[in-house]
Amino acid sequence: MSKLTLADVESAKIESRAVEFFSDSIKLAGDLYFPPQVTSNSPAPGLIICHGYGGIKEFFLPEIAKAFAAQGFVALIFDYRGFGESDGEENRLFPEEQVADVLAAATFLRQQAEVDASSIGIYGTSFGGGVAVSAGTKSKDIGAVVCAVGIADCGRWLRSLRRHWEWIEFEKRLDSDRIKRTLTGVSEIVEPEEIMVRDPHSAEHEKGLRAKYPNRAFKLNLASGDAIKNFRPIETLKSEYVPALLFIGVEEDGLTPYEETVDFFEASPMPKELITLRGMTHHDLYKPQNLYGVLETVGAFFRQYLK
Repeated sequence: MSKLTLADVESAKIESRAVEFFSDSIKLAGDLYFPPQVTSNSPAPGLIICHGYGGIKEFFLPEIAKAFAAQGFVALIFDYRGFGESDGEENRLFPEEQVADVLAAATFLRQQAEVDASSIGIYGTSFGGGVAVSAGTKSKDIGAVVCAVGIADCGRWLRSLRRHWEWIEFEKRLDSDRIKRTLTGVSEIVEPEEIMVRDPHSAEHEKGLRAKYPNRAFKLNLASGDAIKNFRPIETLKSEYVPALLFIGVEEDGLTPYEETVDFFEASPMPKELITLRGMTHHDLYKPQNLYGVLETVGAFFRQYLK
């Protein structure tokens, strides 16, 4: 295949349809994207796309889904519980619940007539990368997972974003909130940046997102901070089953350290692959001049391991 470009994706006849499914009895909203000429008589491999910290399906994910559909995959994007168009408690981001949502998405995808139920993969980006890895180790129906600029140990990651004294103060806030919600059932609601501290480039990027997508704005309770701090997807690589894994890291990433990708890769059993990108930042990965070349490589990986 020649190098995938935005023009290739836009010229492909990609159709989509809105869908809904349930995770822990919570209704989730999604969209399915189909490659040209796919039918129930000629089903295609299916991919689930997991977005990052507080993400919603309407930004970035449609471009990624279309790029995969142009390469012959049925791609599913969706909103996690409590975000976007999905039902569920707002101001709450519990990673293990998002893992459950991904597994529900995989079950739903396998029921679609246009999908080869024996060929299911997951593509997760940023915070969704760790969610994707964790979900992949919990179901033998997942043949391959791609983790782009993901996080292996979220407690270590949150600490890396702070000066030492700031980390001490953050832990005190979590401890205090844990006591409060035990006694009252209420957790303090904060801006998401009070849990995940953004680097200057990410802060500017977030400002642009919220201007373009007003419903991107969200808040989280400090209970979410506790849940995120204790989420260590790298530990799931000790599971009995681990799918084929491809890790993509950005060497100069100011938000998710490249070391997170390296640790993920080194802890993984074979088969595994690593792609290292240079000369860009965390969010530059989503720019067309970088994104489509990466997704072409990702597509080749999925074709190899989704038999």
